[in-house]
Amino acid sequence: MSWDFISAHALLLGELAGLLLAIAVVIVLAGIVIARFDRMPLEEAIYLAFITAFTVGFGDVSPKSRMARVVTVLLAFMGLVLIGVLVAVAAHALEVVLGSASA
Repeated sequence: MSWDFISAHALLLGELAGLLLAIAVVIVLAGIVIARFDRMPLEEAIYLAFITAFTVGFGDVSPKSRMARVVTVLLAFMGLVLIGVLVAVAAHALEVVLGSASA
């Protein structure tokens, strides 16, 4: 059953690959914007963008300027949507597996 779940999950994520790639590009672009507004190193800003988008928020790096904070808040909202989509895909994969197991 676990292999069925993994294969169903991979199939569904494969269908969403374009969306996930677009989200990754948006996260990197947001990192570039944050780096320009805060004048921080690009690597640090991209790290901040990914940590924010994946709703981890370690707190070791934070935006300083008002515009960088606005971008970061928007990125956090996008991250909530991203996590919601990933959870929905996992739930659907579980439905597919459980539905085929009972049939």
